[in-house]
Parts: sequence; structure tokens; C-alpha cells
Amino acid sequence: MKFKHISKNQVFKNDVITVFEETLALPNDNVVTWTFTGKKEVVAIIAELENEIFFVKQYRPAIKKELIEIPAGLVEKGEDILDAAKREFEEEIGYRANKWEKICTYYNSAGINAGQYHLFYATDLIKTQQSLDENEFLEVVKIPFNDINIFSFEDSKTMLALSYLKIKKEGVL
Repeated sequence: MKFKHISKNQVFKNDVITVFEETLALPNDNVVTWTFTGKKEVVAIIAELENEIFFVKQYRPAIKKELIEIPAGLVEKGEDILDAAKREFEEEIGYRANKWEKICTYYNSAGINAGQYHLFYATDLIKTQQSLDENEFLEVVKIPFNDINIFSFEDSKTMLALSYLKIKKEGVL
């Protein structure tokens, strides 16, 4: 299949998101306009201490409800993804981890978003200080691993991370 990229225009940009419209010629020669967001990278961390998993409970304006999810945040320009994961984890949860394992890199919704998610597993935690951004409001929640039902969560990065941890604990990985 051959797609031809004809033109691309930025239609919106702020600190978090850039929106593009691109004109494409499809393999059947139809010409369409595709709207998508640019490449912002996100780090997300699943962390465990004494068989409890750390989550954050926060309000998500796009869906008008609170979600419980693993801590995550944007990678700053020029920042190493592991450094970003360490920074976000300590800011949101108030712990540092001595052991880090990269789980995977994936696209959350490749049809409309060019950004990558980098998923990490953090252990051997040391209590420090939570340091939320001025406009960041969240509650730290710890849930015993054995009490977790993966499908009770509504956030894909959290479900993916919990699936990984379940497989890891069962000795499959």
C-alpha cells in the first residue's frame, strides 16, 4: 500500500499538544484530510512496595471524571526518558526508586496521535517528598496487588502495566 503525503499544516499548538491536518492520497487515489496530534512523549510508572501498587487518583477534564491510574507525565524537550520517569514518579508519588526496568514503548492511539508512551517498572523505593506542579491535583492511592482487578481500571497504560506485572509475578516473563 502506498500513501502519499501531500501537505501538512499545524492548526493548533500549546504546551501540551500540537494538532495537525494532513492531506493524504490513499492507495485507491482518494484524497483525504487526516487530523492528528504531534509527537509528545509520555512516561508512565508502575511501582511496588511491600506487594502494594502505587496509583494516583485524579480528575480528567476530557472525560469529566476521576480515574485511578499509574503515575505518568510528559517528557520535557531534550530529557532522557528514564530521567523523566524518575522525575515524574518522585513529583507525583513522593518516592525514589533504586531499581528501574523499562517494560516497553508503545503508541497509545496511532491513528490520531504520534506520541509514544514509555512504560517503566520501579522497585526498591525510598520515601522522599511529593512535589506536585502548581496546577496538579492528585491523591496517592496504594492497593495490594492481590486485590487488583485489571479490568476495573479505565486507563490503558495502567491496564497494560498491571498485565505486565501479573505475567511477571506468575513467572512467565
